[in-house]
Amino acid sequence: MENKILHRLFHTMGIAVHCTFIGISDKDADIRTAEAEKIFSSYDERFSRFKETSELHRLNTSNGIPQKVSIEMFQVIKECVMLSKETSGAFDPSVGSILASYGYGLPANFILPDTIPTYESIVFNNQDLEITLAPGQVLEPASLVKSIAISAAGQAFDGIPGFMINAGGDILTRGTFEKGLPWNIAIQDPRNPRAIVAAVSIRNAGMATSGVYQAHGEHQGKPWHHLINMQNGNTTRGITSATVIAHTCEEADTEATLAILLGPTLGVMRLEQRGFPYFLILDDGTIRKNAAFTALEVPIDTLIS
Repeated sequence: MENKILHRLFHTMGIAVHCTFIGISDKDADIRTAEAEKIFSSYDERFSRFKETSELHRLNTSNGIPQKVSIEMFQVIKECVMLSKETSGAFDPSVGSILASYGYGLPANFILPDTIPTYESIVFNNQDLEITLAPGQVLEPASLVKSIAISAAGQAFDGIPGFMINAGGDILTRGTFEKGLPWNIAIQDPRNPRAIVAAVSIRNAGMATSGVYQAHGEHQGKPWHHLINMQNGNTTRGITSATVIAHTCEEADTEATLAILLGPTLGVMRLEQRGFPYFLILDDGTIRKNAAFTALEVPIDTLIS
């Protein structure tokens, strides 16, 4: 059995996916990476809002007509609606309507309806696996899909002594790094992509950072970013970056996104109730973290070899 550190890289979903392996051969690393790339690509083909061939695009352009969907699509949209109910509509997959009107993703040349449909407009037919959207309703479940793909890829890596998947800053670790050590992970400074603001040591955990700087632009002279509180249809304010650590990447990514959408008060309250380690950077540069996160911190210079 090989003990060297092996690195593999592929691109999908508009992001780079880095895989690090411990305790396997080069040949096995190539095979496992190919399996992971196939998994990510299948999720991208089904759930991309940027591809006219995707199942999501077909649903988003159904214009009020019931659509029979795959079980995967049905389950993801149902999970989105559940989160919408939990957050009283702050999180809502219907944010795709606003983003499309900004020219960010399909449908092209989309005009926002006078009354924006919400998650409450989505109708599920459990017996026939059908979803009906309101006319002009565009869904964007990307905040869940990437982390689900990471978890699925992690299952494909079962049996490997140690591995880490880093998909655009969403991270899954299993087993240990070299010499039985945990994985040391850096957190990027949102104001300076070359700077590190903190580092943690984790194993068998998921870690995700959500930030208002990741997808942004300008529409009709006003700046926007992709994290929009659908209670009022406005881009969120208060938290610039949220990092959360959990057992799975799906939990971590969901809670990091919700923290930003809910804001410093409600977001922190939710994280505290769930006991997840968190590290938040507020809009004014203030850092907020809990004791659970502090217990995992390591000096930044340990990342420099």
